[in-house]
Amino acid sequence: MLLPVVSVLFLAGCAVTAPELDRSEMAEDISVQGIDLPESEMPRPSGELTLEEAIHQALWRNPRMQQAYAKLDLTAADVVEASQFSNPTLSLSVMRPEGGGGNEYGVGLAWGLSGLLMRSARQDIAESHWESTRLQLAEGMVALASDTERAWYDAVAARQRVQVQALETRAADLGSLLGERFYDAGNITDLKRAQLRIRAAEARLKLEDARQRERETRLRLAHLMGLPGEVDDWEVPGKLPLPLAGVDDREALVEQALEQRLDLRALDHALEGFTEGVALVRRYRWLGDIEPGIEFERETDGTRLWGGGISFTLPIFNQNQAGIARAEARLEDGEARRAQLEQAITADVHQHLVRLTHHRDKFSAKRYELLPAREIELERMQERVNFMFDDVFDLLVTKQEELADWQRAVAALGDYWRARVDLAFTVAGELPDGAPGDEGYLETDALEHDPSAMDHGDHGDHGDHGDHGDHGDHGDHGDHGDHGDHGDHGDHGDHGDHGDHGDHGDHGDHGDHGDHGDHGDHGDHDHGDHGDHGDDGHGGHH
Repeated sequence: MLLPVVSVLFLAGCAVTAPELDRSEMAEDISVQGIDLPESEMPRPSGELTLEEAIHQALWRNPRMQQAYAKLDLTAADVVEASQFSNPTLSLSVMRPEGGGGNEYGVGLAWGLSGLLMRSARQDIAESHWESTRLQLAEGMVALASDTERAWYDAVAARQRVQVQALETRAADLGSLLGERFYDAGNITDLKRAQLRIRAAEARLKLEDARQRERETRLRLAHLMGLPGEVDDWEVPGKLPLPLAGVDDREALVEQALEQRLDLRALDHALEGFTEGVALVRRYRWLGDIEPGIEFERETDGTRLWGGGISFTLPIFNQNQAGIARAEARLEDGEARRAQLEQAITADVHQHLVRLTHHRDKFSAKRYELLPAREIELERMQERVNFMFDDVFDLLVTKQEELADWQRAVAALGDYWRARVDLAFTVAGELPDGAPGDEGYLETDALEHDPSAMDHGDHGDHGDHGDHGDHGDHGDHGDHGDHGDHGDHGDHGDHGDHGDHGDHGDHGDHGDHGDHGDHGDHGDHDHGDHGDHGDDGHGGHH
């Protein structure tokens, strides 16, 4: 009689402990994608925020991770529950005989045996579910890191666009300011003046939009880092890395994705559990709940009776067909979801690779074809202004158009990096085309001249330019050949020839520099003063 009781106690003692998360195993799973787990509490960001630091902040602070950890704890509890034997059932009875006499008392103890038979299989299913949830947690970390990386590039692109838009706005403001002077002197019409004002106003509106976009991207990044609204103590870099070499082996990327995607591995573990569930329900389809038990009764005459029994369900009307169908449906659903996910991953690899190639080619066309052509156009326009074929306002418009194309180039580069992040996440690993920064960065700071680098004093001497021979001295502006450092202005090598007015082509850039608001003066120098240079033969300038 004591055997069942001993069995219960033994089984209760065999209950497993909750599985614990192995951080080293988790770190290994996500390190495949170049992500490191932060080892200790992260201080709040300050100064320039690197991409790695932003990802660590997100993994440490974002509530999504805390929610995923809590979900894993729930499945760990399921593992413990599956290993435990169900509690026995205690029954008490009292029977009063007719005609008087003492009561009969009965005590019964029973417990379900089916749970014991299925215990091992149920524990395997629970452990498969826990492993699946653990991989989902790792996949969630990778997804959060990918979102953060995308937001970081978005913020960098937004900041760089603001910088370029500020230059374009300065050029427009300069045109408007210069237009006011010309209007006061009676040299331009009301229509021209209004057009210059419109351009300046539109440029300022575009700058405000760019700044708003930058604020939004920073707020988005702060939210992902678990620091909503905290954007005052840090800033992202001001320039994007240049595109890396192309990735052409699509099949290798698809193979890598299908092998390393954590959500696929998680689904595989879940399918193991579903498969085990189908086998379990089929194996015990005839078995209802079996309850062995012991009973004790005391008769009215004081006689004590001990006994045992067993109760079970007769599978006459119900052979657990519904349970079998339910388990098989879960398995089929899981297999279908895996096939669907596999197809989606394959399609995503192709799609993101096409997007990546598109944005890289688009940026390359802007940087290596459009922008150099814009620069040549600007130089030639400067020459035409110098020779009075066009006026300075045409030059400023040309400069604004060049800066607008620089903005589009920054936007195309931002699209490239976002597409690259998408592709890296899809293939569940680092791409074989190098690391960001290996090819350098898109330099736009050089679009703004350092006013101190300009020898404006010499320009003041233009009043003394008795002849154009002095303009030959503008060969000094050959220093502007340094603009060859503009990187994207690679063709500045031509400036070496600018011992003549061609050098003034550089001054076209002055329209971008705020300081060169004084380039209004500069404009005066180049042009207005040239009006004064009537004696210099520039008389025809204005």
